[in-house]
Amino acid sequence: MDTKQAEIELSTIKKIMEDSRRIAVDNGKHYIFWGILVSVALFINYFMVIYDVSLNYQGMMWFVLMLGGALTGAIMEKIDHRKRTVHTFAGKLLGTLWFASGISMFIFGFLGTVAGAYSAIYICPIIFTVLGVSYYVSAEIQQTSWFKFLSLGWWAGAAFLFIFPGMHTFLVAGVMLIAFQTLPGFILYRRWRKELNPSIIKSDNKQL
Repeated sequence: MDTKQAEIELSTIKKIMEDSRRIAVDNGKHYIFWGILVSVALFINYFMVIYDVSLNYQGMMWFVLMLGGALTGAIMEKIDHRKRTVHTFAGKLLGTLWFASGISMFIFGFLGTVAGAYSAIYICPIIFTVLGVSYYVSAEIQQTSWFKFLSLGWWAGAAFLFIFPGMHTFLVAGVMLIAFQTLPGFILYRRWRKELNPSIIKSDNKQL
């Protein structure tokens, strides 16, 4: 009797954990938004370097885009938060992780260079190192093993840009944002629709 009760309890705990994981599935919207925004900014910066545009204008471009992106991202998160009917601890962990990562990247991206701690050319590899950590932890929270491979991509790219800095940094970084953030964002969005909105997927398949 005790063994049967234990099996029932374990089954119940497993079901609760699985439901919590499904509810905590990231919809990928923020990955898509930031991936597109930052990659576009990197490509713009690349051409600004080619055409010898003043560093002041380059810095202003980044400040305006990142500030606008932060405000837009906050609005997106507030809307998503209101739409969620259930809030899990895993979801809270994800939000806390990316908020902390965002603050860290802002400090590295702006304050570090303004203070003269390092050259602006090393902003990308420093931030990509932070992203590698964030993706690795996200993989554990969401039980998404392929996110760990994205972490390896971020770390490998960061190592390459540390060793071979130069004007190509912006071009390589832009491609990395598309490959390791924007495209995975679309995969997450598809997965989110499939797991939490199965009726939508079925209707989409019928139309195809």
